[in-house]
Amino acid sequence: MTTALEIIIPVRDPGAELDGTIASLTAQTDKAFGVILSDNHSSEGLEEIDAAEEKLLAAGLTVRRLRPPAALGRVEHWNWAHLQARSAWLKPLLSGECLKPAYVERLKQCVREQPQAQLVRCDAELRTEWGIETVAAPFAQRWLPAGEFLQHFPARVAWMGNLLNVAFSRVAWTAAGGFDIHLPACAALNLNCVLALHYGMVSLPEALVTAESAVSLNATAGGRVNLWLELWLTMQQLRNGCLAAKQVWPRRGVLRGVWQGQSLHAEPA
Repeated sequence: MTTALEIIIPVRDPGAELDGTIASLTAQTDKAFGVILSDNHSSEGLEEIDAAEEKLLAAGLTVRRLRPPAALGRVEHWNWAHLQARSAWLKPLLSGECLKPAYVERLKQCVREQPQAQLVRCDAELRTEWGIETVAAPFAQRWLPAGEFLQHFPARVAWMGNLLNVAFSRVAWTAAGGFDIHLPACAALNLNCVLALHYGMVSLPEALVTAESAVSLNATAGGRVNLWLELWLTMQQLRNGCLAAKQVWPRRGVLRGVWQGQSLHAEPA
C-alpha cells in the first residue's frame, strides 16, 4: 500500500451502523487513501463486514481486510490494527462514525500547508436526542504550538477527548507507544494530549466528522467510578510528563481535568 493516508476501522460484531461509516468513505471527494478493515474475531455481523469490503472495492478504494491472531481487548485491537499500517498518516474511524465528504481533501491540504504537523484535529458534530452538538476547539488559531496547549487544557477537555476528530502521523503514534490499554476509557484522550504536548497541532474550525452521541460512561454507578478513576490517573500521567519536560502544568489542573472530562463522548465498543 503506497497511499499517504490509511483509514483504520476496527470492528467486532458490527451492526447496520457500519454501512453509514463505509458510505462516508465512498463519498469522499479525494479517494486517494487506503482502508484497513480489521475484524476482531467477530461471531456475528460478518455479512456487514463482507458488504463493507465489497462497497469499498467497488468505489475504487484500496482495502486490506485483516484479523489479529486471536481475539483482543478493544484498545489492544486498536493498537494491533494501527501497527499494520504502512502509510505516513493514520485516521482511526470506529463503526458508526462518519467523515464528511471533504475530510480527506482537507486533511491532505493541512499536511501540505503545515509539513511539521503530526496531529490534525477538526470540530465534530454529535447527534443527540436534543439535536446537533458541535465539539469545537476553545481557540481560533489554525496552528497551536506545543507550548500553548496547556493554555486550553485541562480547563476544557472534550475537544481533545475522542478518536472521532483526530488524525496523526504514523511516526508520532509509534513514538508515543500507541494507545494506553490500562486506561481504556481515556485511551484516546491520553494519546491526543501526549501528541499535542510533544508536537502541537493543526486545528480545523470545521465540523468534518459526525457521530451519534454514545451513552456516557456516567450512565451507571460503576461507570462513574471507573471514569473518575481513569480520568484522575490520566491527568496525573499528563501532569507528571509535563513536569518532567519542564512545562508549567496549570494550578489544580488534575482536579479541573477530572471534572471537565466527565462529559466526554463515549467511544463505541
